[in-house]
Amino acid sequence: MPMDVINEPGSGSVPVAIYARVSTDNQVGGRFDSCESQTAICREYISQRASLGWHEVASFTDAAYSGGSMKRPGIQNLMRMIQARQVKVVVIFKLERMSRNLDEWGPFRSFLDTNGCRLVSATEDISEDEPEGRLKNNIMLSVADFERRNTAKKTRIKMREQAKRGFWNGGLVPYGYTYDKNTQTLQPHPEEAAVIRQIFEQAGQLVSLTDIANTLNAEGLRTKERHLHRRDGSTETVGARVFRSDGIRLILRNPLYRGAVRFEGQEYAAQHSALVAADVWDRANAATAETKPRPAYLFQERDVHNHLLKGLAWCGACNRALVPNDSGKISVQGTKYRYYTCSLVMRESQSHPCTVRRLGADALEQAVIAVIGEASQHPSIISQMVDVSRRQGGGDRDALKTALDRIKTDIATTDKKLVNCADAVAQGGAEAMSEALVRRATELRQHRQQLLLEQEQKRQALAAAQASVLEESRIRDNLQRLRSVLPTLQPKEQKDLVRLFIDRVEVRRAAGRPRAGHDNNRTMEVRIKLHLPELVRGMEERISGAKPSQRSAVTIRGLTLDARVDFANAQRGEVVIVAPFRQALRIQERVRTVQVVQPAAKHPIHRALKWQHLLEAGNIPNRSALARQVKLTPGAITRIMKLVELDPAIQAYLAALKSAGAIRHFGYRPMESLAGMQPDEQRTAFGRMREEYERQEKHRLAKSGASVSPASSQPKAKAPRFSAG
Repeated sequence: MPMDVINEPGSGSVPVAIYARVSTDNQVGGRFDSCESQTAICREYISQRASLGWHEVASFTDAAYSGGSMKRPGIQNLMRMIQARQVKVVVIFKLERMSRNLDEWGPFRSFLDTNGCRLVSATEDISEDEPEGRLKNNIMLSVADFERRNTAKKTRIKMREQAKRGFWNGGLVPYGYTYDKNTQTLQPHPEEAAVIRQIFEQAGQLVSLTDIANTLNAEGLRTKERHLHRRDGSTETVGARVFRSDGIRLILRNPLYRGAVRFEGQEYAAQHSALVAADVWDRANAATAETKPRPAYLFQERDVHNHLLKGLAWCGACNRALVPNDSGKISVQGTKYRYYTCSLVMRESQSHPCTVRRLGADALEQAVIAVIGEASQHPSIISQMVDVSRRQGGGDRDALKTALDRIKTDIATTDKKLVNCADAVAQGGAEAMSEALVRRATELRQHRQQLLLEQEQKRQALAAAQASVLEESRIRDNLQRLRSVLPTLQPKEQKDLVRLFIDRVEVRRAAGRPRAGHDNNRTMEVRIKLHLPELVRGMEERISGAKPSQRSAVTIRGLTLDARVDFANAQRGEVVIVAPFRQALRIQERVRTVQVVQPAAKHPIHRALKWQHLLEAGNIPNRSALARQVKLTPGAITRIMKLVELDPAIQAYLAALKSAGAIRHFGYRPMESLAGMQPDEQRTAFGRMREEYERQEKHRLAKSGASVSPASSQPKAKAPRFSAG
């Protein structure tokens, strides 16, 4: 009998499926209305109709799933079987077990009618053969839908009242707290609470969230470990991972840590203890507030030539960046010539009247490093740097103190206005102007956050101005150490270290007439602005291998090195530092390019064999998981995996291929057609393909005049012989 015909009593086989559902974990197992009990009752109901041809073909359960939505795994699997015409009757315990959403019941009923399937209940009469039955079912579903919505409403009311009384409404216990079941409140965690305070303090000191996360990870700290109970009864351990900046941001935004609970956009005083003071929470949130969206960069520039001063070098004449670029020409070493070119010249025209225009990258980089390193040998230069820093810092202190006093007064005034807004609401004066009052309070809170951020910035600037005088001997030792350490680092590490202590490099043409014999004056004034305290602390930590300091960095402004450098003979490989000392630099390597090692070409058979090993060893459960891991489509995985069905001799030949042309000729597409053949047929067909490839190679080599035989592009190991039939 065709499966798409509903069997009448006694007319033959009737495939029946069972469906059971419970809403909460508490109903799973052991209760009269659990999934197991529902299934047993339905199974007994089917056995009583065995004489009519009823027999069970499948049983589906949705444990701990709400009836408010049909998006449940059990019901979705059942619908797929119904659509495949493998089920003609669905037996349930009660109608509400199928759905408690009146909006979804109508489409599901139409789905059953379209696919010739009936729905019956083991405990209720839900037949819709008569209009009265359809009306009764609609009424029952309406009642179930009302109960579901009413329960959700009562739950929200209960949670709102709990929040008003300061009780935490549940969920995952936040980092920094533990949950006391006796008092039903959050309690500070003995170790995690200190970490939370450290996070807020550093964020309030304008330390970036990435640096905060790196500091915590360097200390061996990890996120909270949690044990989750899944719907299927299993337990999964999550958490215990490294800290990330986005997770730090969520911690800073959580009002629980300042002793408040939030529900439906409102905040209430909490019963649990605050881990940070309100002013500390405000400063941290003001410092990390995102005032504008971050720009989305579709393309990331790759500095393959490793320009050390990328982003730091500026044209002093045009006040534009010196952009790294290359000439496009290849040197005798096979690499490109590197330059720093004024961006205004590059953008507008080569005729722009820029006095700097373009400088050789190696010449400028070596001159800057030499000036910084050689300064350690001249105590007078270091003394002059410190004197300038003292004078500038002393002149800034009074202005910074005045600015701080003004900001504190503004914060106090803003707080008083916020209190006035709160008093107006409490006294009922906000009825006629509630929207305007809320808007005004929002503006005041945003203004207060901006003032807090500005206050912290001025405070750090004042601390820098009042910092103790740097020791000249300490500066000299670290500058000298820099010169010896920098050449030993990898290119990426060199760039990181340069950015650590150089803030800006300005280049402009030196004043005066050109020297005799020179058509163009290429003597430049180079001003190097330093982050010297960062240099001292960073160098000591990097060289000694010590853990990074926990205190926030203080940068003293006004530390600059002014030098005069002659680039006239840079193309001949020589640069001369004219002032503040005279030194000739020989450019050992005019062009320095980061060599990119291209991976050797490999035939897809290597990936196919590797994936087969992973699947057989159980490291990856199935091909779908493999596709997600290697970021390919399941179809591509299937096509490449067909290569493992080739004859072992053919696999060995393919694995030994090195030439890109040979790999293209014996690619996975032509090899896929061989995989479905018998071994003898595979070897015969492959022999013909190999002969065709050798003929093509001979023709190509003869046309190019090369004397190399085609065998040179094949594996040197002895290859198996294949018969062409």
